[in-house]
Parts: sequence; structure tokens; C-alpha cells
Amino acid sequence: MSQLVKLLQDRLQLSEPCVFFQDTWHLTSDLQRDADRVTSLLREAGITTGDRVLLSEINSYGFLAVYLGILMAGAVVVPVNPEMPIPELFKVSKRASVRGAFVAASRRTLLQEAWDLDLVFIGTLLDDQSEFALTTYRCQEGQWQLMKGNGVQLAPMAMQEEAGAILLFTSGTTGEPKGVLLTHRQVYKTVQNVILAHQLTKNDIVYAFLPLFHINAQVIGFLSTMVSQGKIVLEKKFSASRFWTTVCEMGITWISAVPTVIGILNRSQHELEAKHNVRFVRTASAALPQLEAKRFETRFSLPIVESYGMTEAASQICVNPLPPGLRKLGSVGIPVGIDLAIKDDEGRTVPRGTLGEITIAGESVIDHYASGEQSGKSFLEGYFYTGDIGYQDKDGYVFITGRKKEMINRAGQKISPREVEEVIAQDANVQTVAVIGLPDPLYGERVVAYVTTQNMPVEKQDEWKMALDHRCRQSISSYKCPVEYQVVDQIPVGPTGKIQRTRLKQQVLAVGSV
Repeated sequence: MSQLVKLLQDRLQLSEPCVFFQDTWHLTSDLQRDADRVTSLLREAGITTGDRVLLSEINSYGFLAVYLGILMAGAVVVPVNPEMPIPELFKVSKRASVRGAFVAASRRTLLQEAWDLDLVFIGTLLDDQSEFALTTYRCQEGQWQLMKGNGVQLAPMAMQEEAGAILLFTSGTTGEPKGVLLTHRQVYKTVQNVILAHQLTKNDIVYAFLPLFHINAQVIGFLSTMVSQGKIVLEKKFSASRFWTTVCEMGITWISAVPTVIGILNRSQHELEAKHNVRFVRTASAALPQLEAKRFETRFSLPIVESYGMTEAASQICVNPLPPGLRKLGSVGIPVGIDLAIKDDEGRTVPRGTLGEITIAGESVIDHYASGEQSGKSFLEGYFYTGDIGYQDKDGYVFITGRKKEMINRAGQKISPREVEEVIAQDANVQTVAVIGLPDPLYGERVVAYVTTQNMPVEKQDEWKMALDHRCRQSISSYKCPVEYQVVDQIPVGPTGKIQRTRLKQQVLAVGSV
């Protein structure tokens, strides 16, 4: 049994409140019972060690129970956006070679009829339910049947530390998503680093509202809290109107947020007026503007702890010290349990204060991609090259100044320009297309598409843009869809005809248009 699973099972033996969702406190014994049921049903359906199980559900108590059940079955959990369009869901399922899936009831039949997926198990949860309402199906000899009972009880799985625990896909500049397979050891090491850096104890109550299909919410908010024996107040999604009321009434001691949430709270009319127990507000996933951080701390008198993480490192890489330690606005903090080096284009470590690419190594960092990209491009001499540009000051604090790659970062969600371009290019009227990220005060960056066309009259362009937007929303997740479609005469290209996105972005920022 892996150290991670042992600690989780030890926590579930305590029989105490651990998850608050939909006006209900769930005990650890509830979570143990429901996770065990998931494990037993998976085994009865033939899911075994190392098999991959898709988890496409909204934030809920059920998500947490299923997540733990998959891990304890020795399978690999593959969390994905529950709002992912069906064509994209099929692609991810095939790419991950999933054997089982937990999806919304409305999607069950579509997956069962997918001839090119090797599924043997599908489970559905009732949406918006505080209780654990699970229906499951198994496939035998090509026929799907409703499963009855609670599965089979088998001896605990002997999971190895190097066994896969979580598989996620992060977009690449080539447009082909990169598979990141995190082992039990890597997740365990990160959980320990998070607990250490945030001084988490059994007295802590985290306010968790970030999407659970993201590594941040899984490792930082959920697993670290479970292992440290704290409590979780879980929301389906962030709500500014009830935010501070919940914080005060539930005795929240720390908040896991992103810069977008900080910005919304700064602009909200709601104040933090009642007595509270908040120690700090953690922010990650994207750069936090210093002005937003100062406004928040001044208005609400709460310390912001900015951090830095990546899926490839099982989430956390750097974090600012908690008060009364020195926090530096604009910095993502210092490395915790990670070997971090700033390197030049020749792979040489540069002096403090010098810009270079951020590289990382350590027990929580992957050493290759499971799929989607040749590992040699990102892994050299024991270090993972993040593609982020930055520097360390004399005290070791890390400052990120930009990205070497052309990825778009919308509120922490990484978007591949090429993936979006490929969808838009399917329109017969599109001659060339380039997708870039432009500065946005709320989301950090917004997705904008620039297209050229030969035969589109000006009076019909607005209607055409609506058609392009509809095509995107039917093919890819909504956060990847452009918020603007600009028709231009030309898009900059290189000598070989390759679209130059960086040059296009520079032109747009310099003059406001191409």
C-alpha cells in the first residue's frame, strides 16, 4: 500500500466531520463507506491495478468519494472538465485508454455506444445531491447491464509508490495535449510539502470552490486537507455574494483561490464585517497583479500568499512564507521541497537576479510525459524545463516575468493556440487563422482569434463571426473559445509560411490592431 493511500485510509478511520457540502456535514465514516463501494464496484466490473478511470463530474461530495474509491482500487483517476464537449471527451477518453468512466447521466449512453472505446464500466452520480446517489453499469460480451448491490469485497490492493495515481492532460504548443501521469510517490511528496508550507493541522478548515478536475483543487485543497486531518467546506463553484458569509459562519481558516477570484472580490460590494478565523488566502494558477493584491489586503486585512505550481510537479513548486514570514508581492515565493534553477539557453545556471528559464527537479516532479510530446524537449540533465521565464532575487524568491512558450493562460487554464486554430480553420471561408492571448484585467489573458478571408463581404462578417463562435463552442471547452474574432487583411508569417503568433501579439499590443 502506498504512503498516500495509507494516510488517507488512516484519516477515514477517525469517524469525524470532514466534508461540508450542500448544508450537510459528511463524516469520515461516510466517505470511507462510499469510497469502499466505488472500489468494490470497479473491481467487480474488472477494473484492476493501473487501469484508467475517467472522472467527469461537477464539484460535489460524490466527486470526492469516487476520487478516493478509484485511488484505493489501485486504478488511475483521470479527472476532466464535466462541461467538456462530447467530441473532446471522446478524444480524451481514447487518448487516456480509459477502462471505466464516471460521467453525468446525460452522457452515459453516448459513451456506451462509442465503439472505439474499450470501456467495461460506467458510473453516474445525481447532480446537486449532498448524498451519494450512484448508479453503475458494466459491459460483458458487448452488452451493458445495470449493476446491482455494492460490488465485491476483496483484499486491499498492494499499490506501489511508483504506480500511477492521477493522469491529467496539459495543452502543448504543438496542439497535442501532453499526458502527465503522477505517481503515488509524487503526489504524496507534494501533499507533504503543502502541509509543511501552509502549517496545516487538524484545526484547519479550507474553503474549496475551485474546479476539482484541476490538479490545484485535488492536491492543495482536498488531499492535503485530508492527510492533515482538517476539514473541507466544498462549493459547486465560486459565489461572490455568499463568499464572506460562508467564511465567517463556517469558521474558515484558509482559502484556496486564484487571481480571478481576488479581482472579483475586490470589485464586489460585499464586505468582510463579521468575526473570522482566516489565517491566509492562497492564490495560484496565474500571475496576481500587485495592484490587486494590495487592494485586497488593504480592504479585507487578510494576507495573500502567492504561489506557483504546475501539473508536472503535482501542483506546488513555490510559495510565499506565511505571516510573520517575509512575503514579497509580485513574487511566487520560494521553492518548497523542490530543486529550482534558473538557466540560460545553453542549460547553464545563471546568477541571482538574472533572467532565464525556470527549471525544476525533485521527487514530486515527473521525468517524462506519458504521451503527447517527446520528453527530450522538456527534460534535460535531470531537470524539467517549465517554459516560464523569471529570476530569483538575492533571498531566493522567484519572480516570473513571462512564458517562453506561446501558451495562453486564462485564469490559470492553459490553452493551446493551435488547438483552437484547428477548429476555426475548418470553416471554408477561413484563409489563415492565428489565436493569441491578450491582456485581460480579470482573467490575466483573453483568447482572441485573427482570421483572413477572401470571399466574406463586410456586411456579413458579424454573422460569420457568430458562426465561428458556434463552431468553437460545439468542439472545444468554453474557456478555450475566443472572446473576439478579428477579420484582418494579413497575419504575419515567417520565411517558410509559419504563422508568427508572437510577432502578431507584439503588433497588436503596440498599435491596438494589426
